[in-house]
Amino acid sequence: MNRLSRTSAVAVVAVLALGLAGAPARAHEPAAPGGSLDGKVILIDPGHQLGNSNPRFAKQMSQTRFNGAIVKGCNTSGTATNSGFPEATFTWRVAKQLRKLLSQAGARVELTRTSNSYDAWGPCVWDRAKHANRINADAMVSIHADGASSGSRGFFAMAPAFIKGWTDDVVKVDRRLAGAMIDGMTAAGAPPSNYIGNQLMVSRDTTSLNFSNVPTVTVEVGNMRNSQDAALMTTRAGQRKYAEWLFAGIQRFFARS
Repeated sequence: MNRLSRTSAVAVVAVLALGLAGAPARAHEPAAPGGSLDGKVILIDPGHQLGNSNPRFAKQMSQTRFNGAIVKGCNTSGTATNSGFPEATFTWRVAKQLRKLLSQAGARVELTRTSNSYDAWGPCVWDRAKHANRINADAMVSIHADGASSGSRGFFAMAPAFIKGWTDDVVKVDRRLAGAMIDGMTAAGAPPSNYIGNQLMVSRDTTSLNFSNVPTVTVEVGNMRNSQDAALMTTRAGQRKYAEWLFAGIQRFFARS
């Protein structure tokens, strides 16, 4: 995720109004005893798409929607390593590895996009969330990589803030999912963020989080501008590592549910 796209996110929140009375109860709660993934429906969202930067798709990229907090655009091209390796390609490769691991564990897995091509665009971030709603996913995991300063390293998770009429139905379960991703990934060996406190960012304006009615988390798995993270992100072995770390977080979520 481009750093500029998250400047309005609330990085540290002391108190969330998680127990407000009257919040609609339409979140889809996972119910897998013992952390089994058999039959679980999981949507993997590989952030961005190579063609989002293609001028041919400028009209599509210019679409906007109100997301409960602000008006935001369809999607962005994402960031890249200093050597030019795109975030979209990284997230695509990790997503395919993660899909394999989840499928082997018994889950039914779908992806929000089916290609990684300069001749394709999107889908828009709100359509990614609607995909999760449509299939009634037990969890949606959006994979991203940050574009922060070079000294910033490691992963963090993003969960939505409480917005009445938008996230009030999912804010509790989304927070649990984010916490499970943080704990599971850390235990599996993922380098924790050295610039986001407690590896958790609470955001009011992340469209995919706000439009989703199922358990959803965005994970910035590392910083593409950091040489150590970039060294992992640009190799097949490193990409598999990120998939394994994400898998550990998802397992932790269902084990706690």
